[in-house]
Amino acid sequence: MKIGTKIKELRNAMRITQEELADKMGVSIQTVSRWENDVNCPDISMLPILAMYFHTTTDNLLGLERINNMKLLKTVETFELTTEQEAKEMVKKFQSEKFPMLKNFKITTIGDKVILEATKEFNTDLNDMKF
Repeated sequence: MKIGTKIKELRNAMRITQEELADKMGVSIQTVSRWENDVNCPDISMLPILAMYFHTTTDNLLGLERINNMKLLKTVETFELTTEQEAKEMVKKFQSEKFPMLKNFKITTIGDKVILEATKEFNTDLNDMKF
């Protein structure tokens, strides 16, 4: 789908006129008409403004569909602590959390350092993750 078609679709969905969109964007009605008829494209600096106005993304405006069916299954995190007690307290904290779920852990002492290796399961779509 071309960007002009997408702008027209989004504008119609919001039930606003070309004149109203032109006023909001600070451009002429003719400019909006040229966008929608794919005679011209909005300036690149206008894309984020249009996206915010239409409550969408610039990717959506440009017709880029996000195909992301990747899942985060698990992570292995390694912590360096000063005492075994600190490591055990951290394990208890992880065990009390519902998400991500602690699946396994290993506490190792190397010299004067305590290493905690924690395996956590997520099993969630990356789109659902809050980074």
